[in-house]
Amino acid sequence: MTTKSADETLPFRNLIAGYTDAIRVSDFKANIGILFVAFMMGPLLGSYPKFPHYLPIPIVLMPFLTVYFCLLVVLMPRYPKRGRKNFVISRTAQPSDFTPNDDADKEVEILKTRCAVLSEILYWKTLFLRLAFLIAMVAIVITILLLFYIWL
Repeated sequence: MTTKSADETLPFRNLIAGYTDAIRVSDFKANIGILFVAFMMGPLLGSYPKFPHYLPIPIVLMPFLTVYFCLLVVLMPRYPKRGRKNFVISRTAQPSDFTPNDDADKEVEILKTRCAVLSEILYWKTLFLRLAFLIAMVAIVITILLLFYIWL
């Protein structure tokens, strides 16, 4: 015999809140990362004339521009087509677009779809944040080696 809980939507609502908070945190990390990369590029560009002649500036800036691209992709808003019927994003929204749903099973399906959409958004944000972090760390090591080469 199965028993239904008083509110079947509560676990999904909590999951949606967790996904939303994680998405906000990843956006904050991307904003901080953009500032960090900008601060890293200054000393590198300042000492560029001392670099070897065979190292062109586009090659030197390529990792930094790649990190910028990844971080901008993280900050790019995503409006998925899946679940759009119940997740209204409109400039001309009407109150009738947000009618409550009395059917509990339909409400659970709507919340499951929203969880899936937010999970996909968080996956791509996390992937590009990790990629940007990895490229930035490798670029820092290479930059330090180049600066030591200049110093010697």
